[in-house]
Amino acid sequence: MPLERALASTPGLVTIRSTSTFALSLITMVFKDGVEDYWARQRVLERVSQVPLPSSFQPVLGPLTSPVGEILRYAVESDEKSLAELSEIQRWIIVPALNQVPGVASVANFGGLTRQFQLEVDPLALQRYGLGLSDISNAITSNSASSGGSRITRGEQSYVIRSIGLVRDLEDLGNIVVTENKGTPVLTRDLGTPRMSSQEREGVLGKDRSSDAIQGTIQMLKGENAQQVLKAVHERLEQLQAELAPQGVRIVPYLDRNELVDATVEKVGHTVGEGVALVFIVLMLFLGSARSALVVSVTIPIALSVTFILMNLTRLPANLLSLGSIDFGVIVDGAIVVTEAILRVRELNPTRPLETDAVQFVVRQVVNPIFFATIIIITAYLPLLGLERVEAKLFSPVAYTISYALFGALLCSLLVVPGLAYIAFNKPSKVFHNVVLERLQARYGELLAACVDKPKIVYAAAGAAFLGVIVAGATIGREFLPNLDEGSLWLQVQLPSGISIGKAQEMARDLRNAVLEFPEVSFVVTQIGRNDDRTDPWTTSHIEAPVGLKPYHEWPSGETKAEFVRRLSERLRQLPGVDAGVSQPIIDNVNELVSGAHSALVVKVFGEDLREMRRIASEIVATLRETPGTTQTSIVQEPPIPQIAFHIDRTTAARYGINVADVANLIQTGVGGSPIGQIYVNDRSYDVTVRFPPEARNSPEALGNLLVNATSGAQIPLSQIAKISLQNGESAISHEKTKRALTVRVDYDNRDLSSYLADAQARIAKNVQFDPALYKLVWGGKFENQQRAQARLRVIVGAVLALMLVILYIGFGKMRHALLILAVVPLATFGGLVSLHIRTDSLNVATGVGFLALFGVAVQNGIIMVANLNRTTAVRVASARSRWVATGIGRDAMRREFVAAIRTGVMEGAAERFRPVLMTSTVATVGMLPAAMATGVGSDVQRSLATVIVGGLIVATLLTLFILPSFYFVTECFMRTRGEKFLQREGAAQR
Repeated sequence: MPLERALASTPGLVTIRSTSTFALSLITMVFKDGVEDYWARQRVLERVSQVPLPSSFQPVLGPLTSPVGEILRYAVESDEKSLAELSEIQRWIIVPALNQVPGVASVANFGGLTRQFQLEVDPLALQRYGLGLSDISNAITSNSASSGGSRITRGEQSYVIRSIGLVRDLEDLGNIVVTENKGTPVLTRDLGTPRMSSQEREGVLGKDRSSDAIQGTIQMLKGENAQQVLKAVHERLEQLQAELAPQGVRIVPYLDRNELVDATVEKVGHTVGEGVALVFIVLMLFLGSARSALVVSVTIPIALSVTFILMNLTRLPANLLSLGSIDFGVIVDGAIVVTEAILRVRELNPTRPLETDAVQFVVRQVVNPIFFATIIIITAYLPLLGLERVEAKLFSPVAYTISYALFGALLCSLLVVPGLAYIAFNKPSKVFHNVVLERLQARYGELLAACVDKPKIVYAAAGAAFLGVIVAGATIGREFLPNLDEGSLWLQVQLPSGISIGKAQEMARDLRNAVLEFPEVSFVVTQIGRNDDRTDPWTTSHIEAPVGLKPYHEWPSGETKAEFVRRLSERLRQLPGVDAGVSQPIIDNVNELVSGAHSALVVKVFGEDLREMRRIASEIVATLRETPGTTQTSIVQEPPIPQIAFHIDRTTAARYGINVADVANLIQTGVGGSPIGQIYVNDRSYDVTVRFPPEARNSPEALGNLLVNATSGAQIPLSQIAKISLQNGESAISHEKTKRALTVRVDYDNRDLSSYLADAQARIAKNVQFDPALYKLVWGGKFENQQRAQARLRVIVGAVLALMLVILYIGFGKMRHALLILAVVPLATFGGLVSLHIRTDSLNVATGVGFLALFGVAVQNGIIMVANLNRTTAVRVASARSRWVATGIGRDAMRREFVAAIRTGVMEGAAERFRPVLMTSTVATVGMLPAAMATGVGSDVQRSLATVIVGGLIVATLLTLFILPSFYFVTECFMRTRGEKFLQREGAAQR
């Protein structure tokens, strides 16, 4: 608690939590985004140094890594070496070599045996010589030292003086004098047996059919490039393998981030390649030739080149989300508009070479719409730059990457494509007539005329779409992020409380055998308890188990990962005493950092009385198990465990002159095996322990017979100065923000977060009773992330829409045109929401990114349409004005003339933009179709994002082609022909 209180005021701190168990207190601190890591670590060290702690306490900082910093796990195997020999190779050869690889933060060992020098003390010998355990400990620490004594000079030579007395081996350890008896020295070997032993095991690793194995876990330094670090790690592993192969030792990587990266790159490559191919095919169908399609498609490599150059300059790494979110249909939209405009000139004069002036004229007509449309799409992605924490790390690179790509596409569309299109279409040639497109355009004219002449149809359609947005938005589920498939599984397994390590090994073996029954599994590893470094607060009642999966194409036909997880969970439930939760390695680490538990959702119980808190938490678990959708729930903190407690009778101890520290030292050193020093053997160091044999410490009675020296020299059994009792006590105590807490982990399935959370909260409020003045329930995990992201997006999206309105007003000069284009945004949402409902997907940050992209494309098409409607309408209105001047007709006739002119202009402008709008929407939709249909590793976020774009663009295109021109006609007629203002304006125009 003193440490927590001191650290709780560290600048930039978001939250602090701790878990304390036997011989370990683990404090986790989470800082705000943007806080420099080394600055934060320095602030932490400053505060730690100001807290007075007992001398036996050693606060150290963990390695500078992140929740996604684990990049490789490997096993050390041999058919010739023993477990102890493999442990030595791992600890002193493999781990130091890997720690020297640039970018590696730490290499943690799990499993095996930690070698140590041990003096196994004979209690009878101590009694015979009247010695205590502290006498031996003091003798060993006093008889292992070396020192320097300056220099002496003899003649012209200088000599360094050294005292060499370090213990080097078991013989030295056994020859240390403790006391003398009648002139005869009593050595340590007279009081016990010096031997090589191993540290008391806190954890055991099992792999596949082996119940005792060794693994190393490599953590990457925060901020490093995983691919580069992994490349260097694999090179070092190859060197080590070559060195160790003659000894029959194998280093076997089994959980390699490279496999996930390769699978993701392959998936992105497939979806991008398929998207580009489909875009090219659609362009050929619309434009009628491969030459025309190539003119447009050249935008893609140029845009990608600009993207990679800018990413390199800004040190932005390429990843699944940033590259997979690029819609190449959107990238070529500007090029499509330019090429289609030049192609229209060719179609008007198919027998004559193109005129440069005509080409320049039509290109100038589309420059402003293309420029402002690109700015609008880039603006649509700005909200991603305002996200925080996890969602910011995932999606802010998307905004940069797409902005770079659009910038490159804009340069290509305005500077390269016009020249290429002029070259491609310059020579007279037969005009390609797309019969299907011509029929669609004719039918489009008829339908648009009906909409323009009967605006009530448009009002009804827009109203129905708006109502559909409200209904679909209110009924769709909400999550933080879709589940990300990592291609492997991670099991969190709770065994009966207080179980022995031997029994835990048996249950872990049964667990591995059950998992290996499934042909989909490539390996399974069980980690019982904690590693020798004791950096995890688990006991032997807990197992963490990574499970490797074979490639999905090797699975039984038609089986999905969700179905396999369901079957695996059912099989694990059949194992007696096993309570298993199924997650994935990376998301498991992220969840632990975010919420302090290995699940996506948690309930935290705050209070002071641990017994009452556990009652409340147990009732919450029982309630959640009855809640539909719950797959697994439990209390994170392990139940109370059996303990042998020594309650020291201070009065009796004082009568004998025995200090409490004497008893504590006896238990800590002689029973617990706490090191009293170290022995250096060449470049290796080993702990030294002084410990009683197992038979002297394997029962309460045996422990009670251990002797403590009184000040008079008498030897007093522990049972005389302490009450020894069997009791249950907490295995771990947790705090959050310095408040005592119990955490209930919750896993759910087949329900969205928002509906499940509302249902669970209502049930808990009804079924769980407690005093709210003393205890408090707080929900955390994905729930916190979802609320934070949604709240921030609401504010930022509102600001971005306002910015879009300003940009549109600058581009068009009339507020009604800006509002008309922006009105497409809420209506375009309808298609995206419907597509999510069809796929039973949820509204989350990934689909939110899809909606941002959808808004940008919808506004782009609106800009292209309204800009052309303004041009054609202006021409027709000017013609009508000229006729009015020439004929001098009356006001009513003049108004009818202007309405007819506006109608004609709208019909002509919409017809001219039918092909480019349909083409840009189609290629944008088709470009994301492979991503929307993708499955497997690395496709989840991409699929959610693409689903919104594909479904939304279908509705957005209909809005652009029908509702937008119709509303434009209605508003222009109203604004241009209303009352006296109309007469004044047109009269001024006449003069």
